[in-house]
Amino acid sequence: MNHLTDEQLGDWLAGEASAEVHEHLRGCERCRSEATVLRDEISRYSLALRHRSAEAGSARIAKRIMPGRALALRRLSWAGVTALALLLAAQTGWMMRAHRPAPAPEHAAAPPPAPATMSDDELLEAVNNDLNRDVPRALAPVSAITIARNRIAAGEFVDSGNASTRQGERE
Repeated sequence: MNHLTDEQLGDWLAGEASAEVHEHLRGCERCRSEATVLRDEISRYSLALRHRSAEAGSARIAKRIMPGRALALRRLSWAGVTALALLLAAQTGWMMRAHRPAPAPEHAAAPPPAPATMSDDELLEAVNNDLNRDVPRALAPVSAITIARNRIAAGEFVDSGNASTRQGERE
C-alpha cells in the first residue's frame, strides 16, 4: 500500500480528508507518526506566532503610553550634543583670536633694543647665536632655578654665586 502524499496530509490537517485517508492513518503507523509530528510542529509554530504578536502588541501599547518620555530623552541628548558643540566652537574662537601681550612687570628688565639697521651678516650671526644657546632666552630663569634645585638635591649648595660641595668643605 502507498503512503499518504503531502497533499493528503495537508487535507487531513485542514480537516478536509477523505474517508480513505482516515482509514489509512488508523492502519499505517508510519503515516500516523508523520501526521502527528507535522500537527505538533504547526501547533508550536502557531503558538510562537501568537506569542510574538502579543509582544509586538504590548510594545505598541507601550509606545502609545510613553511617547513623551522617549521624545524628552531624545531632545535632552540632542541638547547636550548641541551645548558641547557650541562650547567647543566658542573655545576654538577664543583661542584663535588675536591676544595682546601682557604688559611687562615694572621690575622686569626690558629686552635690549634691536639696532635700527643690521647688515645681513650681523643678522645671520645674531640668529646663529640664538640657535646655539643651550636654553632659549625665555626659559633662562627656569633653567637657573632647575640647576640650583638639582644642586641642592645632590647635596651641593650655592654660596654667594660660587658652588661648592660639602665634601670640599670637609677637606
